[in-house]
Amino acid sequence: MKSTTVKVVSPNGFTGDTVNQLTNELSKFKTKIMLKYQGTTTIANSSLGVMSLGVPADATVQISVDGTPDDLQTVVDALVAGKFVTTL
Repeated sequence: MKSTTVKVVSPNGFTGDTVNQLTNELSKFKTKIMLKYQGTTTIANSSLGVMSLGVPADATVQISVDGTPDDLQTVVDALVAGKFVTTL
């Protein structure tokens, strides 16, 4: 798996509507995407999984993709464009 660390820029972190929007965006990708926060990892297109992480605004999370570095960059670019995260 390829991974990178990003910073959450959503004003309320990954909660409520933001999680629904995030998981909808990530479900468009065919590769397996994982999010890791404070030692806990979940499948990124699972709303309940992402909510269970309790990621606040300004937190750093690790995004992993079961694919190529280009796959990872495409996912990160989509999350930056959606204003969910920013790169470090």
